[in-house]
Amino acid sequence: MISRYFVVVMVAGACGTVNGDDTTTYKGMLDQTPAMTFGGAPYCSYTIALKQLDVELEILPSEQVTAGKVQALNVEAVVPTTPPCPYGPAGPTISNYTFASAMSSTSGMTLTFQGAATNTPVASLEVELLSVGSVYQARLGFHRTDVSSPLDWSVLATVPLSAQ
Repeated sequence: MISRYFVVVMVAGACGTVNGDDTTTYKGMLDQTPAMTFGGAPYCSYTIALKQLDVELEILPSEQVTAGKVQALNVEAVVPTTPPCPYGPAGPTISNYTFASAMSSTSGMTLTFQGAATNTPVASLEVELLSVGSVYQARLGFHRTDVSSPLDWSVLATVPLSAQ
């Protein structure tokens, strides 16, 4: 009885400790992107900045991406005008994205991410992943897709990633 219990404990204790795929976690953070202007006639003009940008990728030695996630805090503001804008900006929201696919590009690899169903506003995310020596550089391109011009926006940011 004791030996069976010992074997079950040993097997259960080993779960999750073996990393058979040899992936390395690469992480990077950016405090804030530059504010981008959007909107305009017949609407107000606004800015969008992404704050607390957090990027995490799982990469094999072959440079194949196996998993990833991105999180950003969306912060809008009204561009001051005379007379004042009658419509306030959207409140700050956190958006989450998970890795969906990868394909080779001329400069590295293009990664596509899927936004969480709870993201507001809705935006697409593509990442151009470049190998720079022993680290990676991620060029993130966000584009708001739940409204049309002139209220949609695009934000570009470059985040260096290092092995953890």
